[in-house]
Amino acid sequence: MNLLFAALLLAPAAHARECAAPPVKDSQQAICYATNYAEKNHLAHGRGVKRKVSKGPKVWTVRHEVTKQDGSRGGGWEVEIDIASGTPTHFTSFK
Repeated sequence: MNLLFAALLLAPAAHARECAAPPVKDSQQAICYATNYAEKNHLAHGRGVKRKVSKGPKVWTVRHEVTKQDGSRGGGWEVEIDIASGTPTHFTSFK
């Protein structure tokens, strides 16, 4: 019983995706960092979410737009991922 309890304490509550080490070289790597940010902050990022990625001089911008069941656009969010460090630097949500 104590061994089972100890195993539960050691198991992580949520498993973040492992992303390639920075610098962020492509859109897939930027999406990986944005997905980890979304999971950590309980943001919509799965089914029914349209994703757009763009690259600027210093950041990747990953935008997620929620699509309602009737096909209309719902709210969403975007996060900027620093190219050099892979760190989320700016977050914006919208309706």
